[in-house]
Amino acid sequence: MDTSSAVLFGLVAIIGINQVAVRTRLARDRSAVFWGLTFIDLIAGIVVLVLGLPGFEHVPVVSWVVGLLLVMHVAQNLMLRNGWEQEEREDAKAARDEERKVRRQDREARELAEAEAEASEPS
Repeated sequence: MDTSSAVLFGLVAIIGINQVAVRTRLARDRSAVFWGLTFIDLIAGIVVLVLGLPGFEHVPVVSWVVGLLLVMHVAQNLMLRNGWEQEEREDAKAARDEERKVRRQDREARELAEAEAEASEPS
């Protein structure tokens, strides 16, 4: 395997691993995996944009497309993470709201019981 094939295979592997990891819970549950993939995408994208792809020197647009694809994955990953964090915030808010509702219902039931107890006392 020559250098250009190895580089191309490595970039395809990076893209494939990124696609699989962010679509499973692996990157969502382990932030080290998420940030590692995002960092690798960014570095690989910048390297391809700056140095180009070996074997494709005669067609520079290929290097631009591949480099920008990797940089775009960084943006997609960050948007996904933002969505995951938004879901977590909404779930936490829903849990807090449900807890407040239960506490309010308990307080209202207690106040009603106290009011009934006071009303049933002989004067």
